[in-house]
Amino acid sequence: MADGAVDRFDRLSGRTSSDPSHRSETQRDRDRILYSEAFRRLGGVTQVASGTPGMLLHDRLTHSLKVEQVGVSLFTKLKADHPRLAQKADQAAVAAACLAHDIGHPPFGHAGEQELHALVTCDVHREAPRPYAQRAEDPCPDCLLEDGFEGNAQSFRLLSVLSVRWSAKKPDKLYGLDLTRATLRAASKYPWARGDNASKPKKWGAYDCDLPILNELTGRDSAVTLDAQIMDWADDISYAVHDVEDFYRAGYIPVDQLKAGQEALDEFLEYVESRSALGPIDPAIKQTLGELLAYFPTRRFAGRESDFEELDRTRGTLLTRFINGASIVGSDLVIDRTQKALNSIVKQLIWYHVIDDPRLSNIQAGQRRVLREIFEALMEPAEKAFRVGGDAEPDEKDLRRLPHELRRTIQDSMLQESHYTRRQKVHRGLLDYIASLSDADAYHQHAVLKGREPVGHL
Repeated sequence: MADGAVDRFDRLSGRTSSDPSHRSETQRDRDRILYSEAFRRLGGVTQVASGTPGMLLHDRLTHSLKVEQVGVSLFTKLKADHPRLAQKADQAAVAAACLAHDIGHPPFGHAGEQELHALVTCDVHREAPRPYAQRAEDPCPDCLLEDGFEGNAQSFRLLSVLSVRWSAKKPDKLYGLDLTRATLRAASKYPWARGDNASKPKKWGAYDCDLPILNELTGRDSAVTLDAQIMDWADDISYAVHDVEDFYRAGYIPVDQLKAGQEALDEFLEYVESRSALGPIDPAIKQTLGELLAYFPTRRFAGRESDFEELDRTRGTLLTRFINGASIVGSDLVIDRTQKALNSIVKQLIWYHVIDDPRLSNIQAGQRRVLREIFEALMEPAEKAFRVGGDAEPDEKDLRRLPHELRRTIQDSMLQESHYTRRQKVHRGLLDYIASLSDADAYHQHAVLKGREPVGHL
């Protein structure tokens, strides 16, 4: 490699070091993610719903571990079909990205993500984002942060800025876990800023303050790498298979009734073909769906040995079909049209029977209120401590009264060079802090701030 050239296995900081265990650079990335505080926190973060203890629903941690397993299995299958795959993709980078793909998601799943986004965007730009260049040139006076909040962008921020690693820490620069370019790109499903991809206006992979890092990695190329495409399909597979398994076991999804000619299937397909879901389904795909349903359990789950056997058969059938439905053409992952459609249909079972259930909607309304009131309660003292609106240095006495982690995330935000104002840097740091909480942390923090903690103690 020529002097000054950039290699995909270079680290964000440019720092190099030997490894006595002889791991590859991307294997080291995977282990850094696995041992990070941010990854550990995922054990306390909702995937779809938290449920009761006996339900044993997947949380973000167990989901991420299974995404990694599916991602490695998918890579192994693709490598068997394409012996030169290692020249285009890296298995350890895929595994690392699978572990990290949800690492920035806030408490309470998608409901929490939506609320944090709503808190900092105005009514106009919440659903109609402007491109980065436009908002940098002409900031919206009604948005606290027009680049909003998004789980994938927060994951990128955690990996490249917020996470603490001793060997990457410098007084004037932040590198997060100091991962390789290969792993950071593998973890980037949406390598563009908010509003810079008109085909996916609700998805973006970096906030404005982190865009220089993303541009340095991609060279302003918004193409999704093959590693990231493999990770994304592994996530889709895991979400469809494991979440349907969860809610069948819990009694919410009547998979035993989804047989051809049964009323439950007809009602579900009517929903799937509505404008609010997927729309019209090809008759051939409906026929394949009917054939697939033959492998589904034949009765309601009750914990019998035969129930677990049927569930195992269903899981194995779905995983095998979806993994085998992937192939590589050029530098892209291509998913068989039928398997991709079936995956989307299976995921709609979760929407139809769980996410759209009014019981979950009521729970999520309360969870959104928890995050909103934490944000509102901490915004004023944070702005005061960091002297927003003035030229004075932050007051140490006021700083000491902020939660330690909040103080750190705002200080990290202040360190970054961007078009953000001082107030916006405080708001970004406040979002970083709230997004770092577990579900239980958020409930506890809310109770304390509202004076509802029953016992006063340090």
